[in-house]
Parts: sequence; structure tokens; C-alpha cells
Amino acid sequence: MRPLSRAALTVTQSAADAALAARVACGDCDALDPLYRRHRNDVYRFALLWSGAPAVAADVVQDVFVHLLTHADDFDPQRGALLPWLIGIARNFVRRRSGFPESDPLDDERWTQQRADDATPDVAIAVRQDVEQLRRAIAALPPRYRDVLVLVELAERSYAETAAICGCELNTVRSRLSRARGLLARSLGLHDSDTSVATRG
Repeated sequence: MRPLSRAALTVTQSAADAALAARVACGDCDALDPLYRRHRNDVYRFALLWSGAPAVAADVVQDVFVHLLTHADDFDPQRGALLPWLIGIARNFVRRRSGFPESDPLDDERWTQQRADDATPDVAIAVRQDVEQLRRAIAALPPRYRDVLVLVELAERSYAETAAICGCELNTVRSRLSRARGLLARSLGLHDSDTSVATRG
């Protein structure tokens, strides 16, 4: 018997997720457990990369699955797979827990000036080009840019899924991603090209 292709596995998992979510919506709490085990790591990873705080990420995971338990009937499998829907819920919770409104007033110029003000000689000496520095730099991005960078580059969501999660157009995702890469490169002292990876459709 030939193994299923990746696309077929994705379709099969999406169908299984939809069936489990429907059971949760009908009051079957046991159906939540396989969904939690299957998707908790992806939700946690997104929240951690977005917030930069493990405690916040752990709380967001709990928030997301409690929301699923109580609002599973809001999920519509005709509009897409469950994981992007969960990440969209996580995005709302992590913004709220991080103290950012849905429409963030912090613009690029203020953010850039803040970063410049923070760059004291002691900090510059102490900071190294490592994973922790990258995580902090991502967490410092303005939310609208952090959204698309984390979703596309790190959570490996497509541009279409990212647009749906963020409630914006595809071209907006592309322009925000480009700006996010530039801001991240500036923060890390890199060229823009060093922070970009293969684009996804």
C-alpha cells in the first residue's frame, strides 16, 4: 500500500480535526484531548515567538483550548483548516496578554527611535548574535509586522492563511513582511537579505 502524499495527509488531518471539533461543539469534551495533543505545540510556538515570554505563551495555549471547548461551533471547516483558526485565536489572546490593542499606535519611527535609545554601549557589548537575541528582536517588532513575520517565516503559514488570520489583503501581508524583515535586520545589524527565507504562496 502506497503511503499518502503530504497533501493527502493534510486533507485527512483537516477532516479528522473538523470531525473532532464538531464533536466538541456537541458537548463531547473527550474530543478536545486529541486536538490539544496535536496542535498545542504549534500554538505555543506561535505565542512564544510573538510574545517572547514562555509564561505568556503557556497561558495563551490554555486560553486557546478553553476557547475551542466553549466556542467550537464558531469553527467553519469550509473556510479553512483548524490550525490556522486556532492560531488566529492565539493571535488575539497573545496581543491582549502582551498589552497591545488590535490597532497598535506605535509607528515605525517611534519604534526605531526606541531601539536606538535602548542601544547603550553596555547593552551593545552584552548582546550576542544568538537565538535569544533573535527572539527578543522579534518580540520588539510592532505587532502588525510581528504578526506576518511569525506566521509566514516561523509558523510556516501561507500568505493566504496569514491574510485570513490577520484580516488583511495578500498584498498587505507581502508589504508588511518586507517591512518586518527590514526592521529585524536593522535591529540585528544585518542586511535585509540575511533575514529573509524562501517565500510561500
